[in-house]
Amino acid sequence: MSRRTRADSNNGLLRSALNSQRVPSSNGRSSRRDTPRSGTRSLQASQQASRDVSDDDFDDSASVMSEDTWLGEDDEPVGDVGDWEELLGGALEALGEKRAAAREKTLASIVRLMAHVYMGEGLEGRRVTLLEALRRGARSTKSARERELALRGVALWFVNFGTDAEAEAEFGSVSEQLRALATDPGSDVRAPAVAALGMANFVAGADFRDAAELAQFVQARVLAPALERRAMDEVRQALETLGLLLTVVADADAALAERVFDAALALHMRALKADSVDVRVRAAQNFALVHQALNAHAPFAFAQQDELVGVLEMLRHESSKRHGKRSVAAQRAAMRDTLRTIEAGDAPELRLALHGRVVRFGDWIRILRLHAFRAALGGGLPAHFLANALLQDVFDVEFDDSHDEFQLNKARMVVSPSSELAKLRSKDMRKRRAAHHATLQPDDE
Repeated sequence: MSRRTRADSNNGLLRSALNSQRVPSSNGRSSRRDTPRSGTRSLQASQQASRDVSDDDFDDSASVMSEDTWLGEDDEPVGDVGDWEELLGGALEALGEKRAAAREKTLASIVRLMAHVYMGEGLEGRRVTLLEALRRGARSTKSARERELALRGVALWFVNFGTDAEAEAEFGSVSEQLRALATDPGSDVRAPAVAALGMANFVAGADFRDAAELAQFVQARVLAPALERRAMDEVRQALETLGLLLTVVADADAALAERVFDAALALHMRALKADSVDVRVRAAQNFALVHQALNAHAPFAFAQQDELVGVLEMLRHESSKRHGKRSVAAQRAAMRDTLRTIEAGDAPELRLALHGRVVRFGDWIRILRLHAFRAALGGGLPAHFLANALLQDVFDVEFDDSHDEFQLNKARMVVSPSSELAKLRSKDMRKRRAAHHATLQPDDE
């Protein structure tokens, strides 16, 4: 899998919702790299993604992903966005506002556009301008919300443009800024900085050695200090980023992946015993990822495997008194899946149903990459799956857009009438009307 493929151009405005449900099945084992390659393409995603589980485990009501839904929190009714490039241009101008609250609203609009619209080869000549604006927002001293939104925008910039020449040129300085934010003791955006750093490296990093170096940096400079401070949001994000980076290393050099994970094994054991269910789930999934990747080359066991299995079994049977039924159900599912991988070599299977296609994720490398893109894109994930060649390359899927059905089923991205996007759209429409009216006025004699 090349990490620098050129993205296809498809700038349609998209509306998609994807809900996660579990369905019982007697098939507990799944194959690896089993994505089907046939079927027609549509920009309308189906509203269901499900994973197969065995009948005896169906009482666990959460999927391998601890979240219950794949529906983006900003998926609201109704309306057509219009020309996204003009909207984005207007939003970039609005970032010059002095009031932090106004900049926050504008950044929220920009982030939503970038998540729901694959920008591909659009925005010619203004891509670096957009990135620079986001980087300025990440340095803001006035608003933590502004910094968080800007950092999410940086991650989305690499999802949209990260395979292009601009990303290669900008990656070094962006990485330096994100590393500083991720490790600054006074920073309140360490977690989103680590998330953006991981995605930028995954998309635009030179090769697996870059990913290994960053994984070691995150382990030593982010995960270890965050565990000491019991900053669970940072711990969770550091584990998620480590998982994403390890998918790159494990896919290319199993021996290097083993060395990198060995250095972080004790920290992962500590994370398994943390109070946060999300932290436990991310740690368990990283154990499963590494075990499956290394066991594929030769029989493998962790140095503390007996202790690890004991902890996983304990968490699998933990009562719901401390954390609530939903959280504990998610934890039980994750621990069960990890135990199956370690003890039997099995991996869970996730399925995304996109119009006319079912995309399967039957190994931990694909599953953890899916988690990372879902975290970055939210409700815009299906739109990018169907239009963004980066995701199609990462997950080895193709969609056929040559049929009439594909064109007829194009869907619109939807916007709440009270949202900032709607306000930007209205402002843009007023400008166009005024310009059109001016052209109709007779010249003064």
